[in-house]
Amino acid sequence: MKVSRQQVSAWRMRRQYLDPRSEHTASAIVSRLCGVQAQVWSAAELAVALRQSTPDENSVDHGVADLALMKTWAVRGTLHLLRPSDAGAYLSLVAWWSPRSRTPAPCR
Repeated sequence: MKVSRQQVSAWRMRRQYLDPRSEHTASAIVSRLCGVQAQVWSAAELAVALRQSTPDENSVDHGVADLALMKTWAVRGTLHLLRPSDAGAYLSLVAWWSPRSRTPAPCR
């Protein structure tokens, strides 16, 4: 089966809640995206709002206040929003991957 560029692009837009936008909470959107970069707080808010059918400018703040989201140093040495229930998996991968040498740490 051959897949066109347009089909791939459409699939990616759906998977990232860009087209169509979703009714999901900030927490669900962050989980689906495997984290949202939050080095600049307003950029994280915008990334979530762009994916909501009815953008809520306070949804990220509420997610953090309700402990549905956390801001932590995650991938690429930058701050990210993660769901606490997902954070363990992502942070263990970061710990396994050695950022200083850019090579995987040895498995035991």
